[in-house]
Amino acid sequence: MSKATARDDRFHPPTSADPTWGETAWFAFAAPERGLAGTLYPLFRNQLGVCALGVAIWDGGGYEPWHARYARRLWHLPIPDGELDDFRIGGLTIRCLEPLSRYQVSFEDQDRLSLELEYRGLFPPHSPIVTPERGHLDQPCHVRGTVRLDGEEIAIDGYEMRDRSWGPRDDLRRTRASYCYGIRDANDAFLASTMEADGVERVIMGFLVRDGKKHDLVSGTRKVLERNARGFPERVHIEAADRAGRTLEVEGRCHSRLAEQATPGMFAWMSLTEWSGSGRPCHGEDQEVWSPDTWPIP
Repeated sequence: MSKATARDDRFHPPTSADPTWGETAWFAFAAPERGLAGTLYPLFRNQLGVCALGVAIWDGGGYEPWHARYARRLWHLPIPDGELDDFRIGGLTIRCLEPLSRYQVSFEDQDRLSLELEYRGLFPPHSPIVTPERGHLDQPCHVRGTVRLDGEEIAIDGYEMRDRSWGPRDDLRRTRASYCYGIRDANDAFLASTMEADGVERVIMGFLVRDGKKHDLVSGTRKVLERNARGFPERVHIEAADRAGRTLEVEGRCHSRLAEQATPGMFAWMSLTEWSGSGRPCHGEDQEVWSPDTWPIP
């Protein structure tokens, strides 16, 4: 596995003329006791000179963006001046306070939404691939701060995920994947990312942290045990093994979700999920990803 460096907190120069070459910096937050979750997702199309921003907060009140507590997506913003370790676009500001470890994240939308959050990595980023051409980092974080939404103040103090990626992102490529994680603390967490082939969702990357020891996942599957009449997952099952021979078997109950189209080529059910099974119960997300044209609408 490659190793991330402080340079990976900054923009990566595109390595080809491919107009789909992009870069992301995703931050999640949640108040599980309220069934509430949120996402901050900037996407940079460096070759085109434009970027986009998605910000959403949801709970059990509704899964469509127009029924979410908050959902705003801004397209065709200019690439910000400066670097990814200190930038502002569309009301979002992200500053790296300590490389690969600590980040200050804020967002303002007039009187509707104001948030101030600090992310502290529980351990160095998981970096399954880090090359000039393509990269992906995942980092469980302790997230603390405040969200003020429509006059209500919501305290955030718990564990969530951030990730970074760079490389080509073909919006016409057909995708069926998932990104599932649960974080109890720095000693107990997992991430399982899958791709579907021949009707089976197989783990292609991820990690298991148990008793403070972290190893890559090398095999496994995700299965949906129960779906709502509208098609979104309500119960999922993950079974996997890591490089040390340890096994992970968890069942996730999805308590609230958002129907999210983060990019032109990617639709996802973003579900706040409670995980139980091997290891101690914990919260995280089950993100079920489809190409918009392949989603089998009931």
